[in-house]
Amino acid sequence: MGRTVKHVELHRIGTTELRVVSDIDTGEMAIVQAEEAVIRDYMRHGGWPHQQVSLFIFSDLAPVARQVPASALPPGGADALAKRTVINLYDLANPGACNVFVNQQMMIKEGYWGDALAVRGLLAHEHAHPLAENGSTRASRGLALALTLDAQPDVQRGRLEGLLSRLAEELCLTAPREIFTNLLAITSGFAEAMLHLNQRNVANAVQSVAGRARLCELLSQEVAQGSRSASSVGQILLVGDLESYCGLAMELAPFDRSGHTAAAATLADALERDLFPQLAPQFAPTFAAIRRLYAELPAELSPAELRGWSQQVADVIVAAVRAQGLAAHCVITEPLSR
Repeated sequence: MGRTVKHVELHRIGTTELRVVSDIDTGEMAIVQAEEAVIRDYMRHGGWPHQQVSLFIFSDLAPVARQVPASALPPGGADALAKRTVINLYDLANPGACNVFVNQQMMIKEGYWGDALAVRGLLAHEHAHPLAENGSTRASRGLALALTLDAQPDVQRGRLEGLLSRLAEELCLTAPREIFTNLLAITSGFAEAMLHLNQRNVANAVQSVAGRARLCELLSQEVAQGSRSASSVGQILLVGDLESYCGLAMELAPFDRSGHTAAAATLADALERDLFPQLAPQFAPTFAAIRRLYAELPAELSPAELRGWSQQVADVIVAAVRAQGLAAHCVITEPLSR
């Protein structure tokens, strides 16, 4: 990978061999210790399948992203992988091994580096992915989505259509995997770490609204100059709000499902107080509708049943943007060959 490896270690945790490779100078031991603790806790909970875990702690993941086969990349491809803080790459056909990558640069950017509880939550989440497989997560991999947008003349149709398509794929197709992964982590003894991690994520979301305010100013200037209609400003801001913040529903719903009502309320109160008032008016009811669908998602749906559920989520998104004057159309399908 063109890296200077500075640390190579081998640890034995019960029946699991933990291999550590790192190219950073300091700070890797805290990650290794957190990883060992997470593995032990999952072992105690039962159902731990891995005999070998490879933990890579790198300054960044860009070189890794270029070498991972396309079939193993997360949604969004190599670019998305390079921006991840932590990711677990695994093969469901080979449950005996997995590969966990930690991205130091992104960890620092998101405020996780040096935060032991956040690191525990991140690692617990990533290890829960292969452990949380069920009928609905398997069915989600067999669905496809087609979204089209009839945009106004001064709206960048291609860009908005691309943003909405990626958002719909995340909220309708990949969401079941994230929901049940978060749920398993919460119910496996990591509720405190997951709450702390999500509190930090909510705080990061609130801080990011400053970028929205700058965009609003630029768009308002274009309206004043006559190069953009006032209605298109609301459309662009709403799509940006949905794309940036609707994914937080995947974090709240697992607390709803697991009976951790106080944790769910803590996160919801922060969002309703600090984030929602700064977003488009349609955002809060859209978020609430998606959160309800996530909280009610059954674990063992057939592909046809999950397609129906996913279409309900898509309809919520479509209704939100149509209320802002954007004619969107989104259809969830089951391709004949999967």
